[in-house]
Formats: sequence, structure tokens, C-alpha cells
Amino acid sequence: MTERDLRKLEASIRLKMEDIKSQKVSLKDSGIGGLMNMLKKADEAAYEKLMPAYKEMVAKFNIFK
Repeated sequence: MTERDLRKLEASIRLKMEDIKSQKVSLKDSGIGGLMNMLKKADEAAYEKLMPAYKEMVAKFNIFK
């Protein structure tokens, strides 16, 4: 995976996190878990950087639509 692909993946994860926070899409329907797993396999450091924000978002916005 190239550096550009990693940046795109990280940006799409951040965008999905914002969509979940604004309740445009549910956590389950967003598919963010698969993207996080893909990021973990590709770049462990970027994964560790995003994980605290992801955990906080999951705790606050795990609602069922």
C-alpha cells in the first residue's frame, strides 16, 4: 500500500467518524470497523494514532438507528 493510499484510507476513516458523530449514518452501517482493520494491517502507527478517537466515538455514538 502506497503512502497516498494510506492517506486516503485515514481520511475516509476520519470522514466516516464525522458522519457517525453527526448521526448521518449508524456505527454498524458505516463499515468503519473494516477500514480500521485494514489500516492496522497496513500502518500500525497510524492505527494507534486514530484508535483513541475511535474508541471515544464508539463509546458516545453507539446508537441504534
